[in-house]
Amino acid sequence: MQFLRSLALSGSQFTQTLAERRTLILSNGIGLVLFVLATSLFGLYYYWFSWSSVTIGILVIGILCLSTLLLNHNGYSVISRVWISLFLPLSVTALSVYSKTLYYDRQEELDYFTFRFIILSSCVFPSIFFSIREKVLLFSTSFVGLLLLMGYDTIHSFFGVPFPKHTMNEQTYSFANVVITITYFITVSAVMFLKFVSERNETKAENLIQELNQINAELIEKSQEVNAQNEEMMTQADKLSVNQRRLQDAYKIIEEQKNLLFKQNKNLSTELLEKNKDLINTNTELIKHNNELQQFSYTISHNLRGPVASVLGLIDIIDTKTLPAETASIVDHIHSSTLLLDTIIRDLGKIIDIRHDIFQIRQKISLSQEIEDIQQILKREMETHQVTLQTNFSACPNLYSVKPMVHSILYNLISNAIKYRSTERQPVIEISSGENASHYFLRVKDNGIGINLHKYRDSIFKLYKRFHHHTEGKGLGLYLVKLQAETLGGRVDVESEINRETTFNVYLGKPSNVERQILYQEPYAQIFFDATLNSTGVVWNGPVTSEQYRSVFRKCLEFMKAYNTPNYIADLSRQGSIAHEDQLWMFKEIIPDATRSGLKRIAAVRPDKDNPDVQEYLKGINESLTTMGAQQEFFLSMEDAAIWIHEENKKMFANVV
Repeated sequence: MQFLRSLALSGSQFTQTLAERRTLILSNGIGLVLFVLATSLFGLYYYWFSWSSVTIGILVIGILCLSTLLLNHNGYSVISRVWISLFLPLSVTALSVYSKTLYYDRQEELDYFTFRFIILSSCVFPSIFFSIREKVLLFSTSFVGLLLLMGYDTIHSFFGVPFPKHTMNEQTYSFANVVITITYFITVSAVMFLKFVSERNETKAENLIQELNQINAELIEKSQEVNAQNEEMMTQADKLSVNQRRLQDAYKIIEEQKNLLFKQNKNLSTELLEKNKDLINTNTELIKHNNELQQFSYTISHNLRGPVASVLGLIDIIDTKTLPAETASIVDHIHSSTLLLDTIIRDLGKIIDIRHDIFQIRQKISLSQEIEDIQQILKREMETHQVTLQTNFSACPNLYSVKPMVHSILYNLISNAIKYRSTERQPVIEISSGENASHYFLRVKDNGIGINLHKYRDSIFKLYKRFHHHTEGKGLGLYLVKLQAETLGGRVDVESEINRETTFNVYLGKPSNVERQILYQEPYAQIFFDATLNSTGVVWNGPVTSEQYRSVFRKCLEFMKAYNTPNYIADLSRQGSIAHEDQLWMFKEIIPDATRSGLKRIAAVRPDKDNPDVQEYLKGINESLTTMGAQQEFFLSMEDAAIWIHEENKKMFANVV
């Protein structure tokens, strides 16, 4: 069995697919079967007719059938399949003609059917060995077999051995040929149909396997992402553990000072003692839930800052001038320790806010305007140290991102460049911008004292890490820059030479959609922000109730105030009818508040704006808005409304310049 298995698998090392392997095994197996059958038939012929050229020819045919295995073994699987498909019908036809030339006078009716049955059976080989995709080989070899079967009598007649009409019934013989032909088509059609169904199912199975493999790969990738997130969470937990120990130290200091203060002045106000007790309880709760990151985040953001602020307030109302010197010193010590605790809590709050990704909306940011704002903030430091600020935003004057984060990144990098300037030369800070298909990038370069990257590269962006101690600082700025850049889908790189220069390259991911950023979504209305127009917008899908109408406008007012948008665009095509009292409410309460908050333009889409009655109504609305300092226009489509706002923005910008 092992030997037969090795023969059946001969040449399988050259196959690449399961289909190729299957046809190779079939051709090997059929070659072996034909050899065995031919050898058996040879034995029977020898027993019945002794030695003859026909008997030897049967044995030779059987041996030549083994050529299939030899061809497959050497990697010629296509030639092997063509050989076995054509060799048997051709050799049997030749043997039939040859045998009849020898024994033509002694032929019987059966002699003209036996060879044909073998040819008929071999006609299914092409359908077995070739796939539907191998059309040329499949149909050419099938056609040869059909020609041999249909032209059996013609071939015999050509060689002078036609079936003898004087000994056979021609009508019966012809009918038998018809039956053989029908049998051929039934057999081949059935095998071909089975082949078609099998290959179609095999294709479906392969596609399913590919889909399963793809799903498996995605699951593996997601698993890797989860592992990476877990590692990041573990790193964050380690950082929080360090801060927790600092909080514990601060707590111990406060506890010691509280006990000392209690011993020195037992008459201190009861309210101050209660607040200290609240602070102790809060710190105890913080320590208890330190291992739970979300609870820790909530505690820092909400539970601690209130009591600390209260303690600072209570300490501020204590008149230290009326206290003994020693007690006053203790109170001052408590005040400085509490301020330190408050600073740590604020720093951690900033980090937690960024980790929670509270900033979502991307706005159009003018880099020149941001630099001007930062220069105003740092004006005293820049004038004191004679700092020269050089900018080049020609490649990318504007970008779409979260404005507070971009401002913070630029502010931290510029203030760091000033703080770590060289005393040997005048400080020069160069700022430039650019973009590619997926990112914006900002470059901030200074000629300061530089950073030893060989020593500090791995820790330069870590929390509370400082590399120069001759200036004040908390080691928070670069950590925030990295955190904010990553939150915005980018990264930050640094290049530096000691006592020569430092360059920070900040990459920020480009948002995929800035025209329709969804702020609020309900079946009856959608509020969005268009950063390209600096506009808040609403698409109504009425009818709406009075409560829904007023709720949407209140949210619009909140967003307009939050993002300082001077433009408002609304699609009223499907708003439906609005009650008169709701319209009056909107004009008396929402519009005046919005104009005071900076609203300048309203673009509304009304398909019926050309109706005379509607025009009269709209005219009255425009007169009311004009008195409030706002401008309103009506359009037939959102595209026309957007074009108008864009042109008005350009006019406003030109007037400012």
